[in-house]
Amino acid sequence: MTSLALQRALQPPWRTFSWSSFTLALPTLQSLWELLPPIVLAVPKKKVSHSRKAMRSAHKGLKDKLNIVHCPGCGQPKLAHHACRSCYDSIISQLRRDSKREQQS
Repeated sequence: MTSLALQRALQPPWRTFSWSSFTLALPTLQSLWELLPPIVLAVPKKKVSHSRKAMRSAHKGLKDKLNIVHCPGCGQPKLAHHACRSCYDSIISQLRRDSKREQQS
């Protein structure tokens, strides 16, 4: 090893700057990789065109509902294993009327 390389190897990994009453210790950086993590440097090389972006998200379209059945109570269409909207509204309104009657009496 040369004397310059030996001096650098024995040097602490930080440099201290001191003024009369102020001391500042700064780390020395061997390269840019120590300053920035590799994830920060991951950027696209070129702009993604509208066509490529649309092709990438082409499979995300809406799909038809296959689980539509008729409500046995009122006959309106509803999703399977869900409450019918009109039947639900009538049940809720009836419960509210009953609770008002109980509060009044």
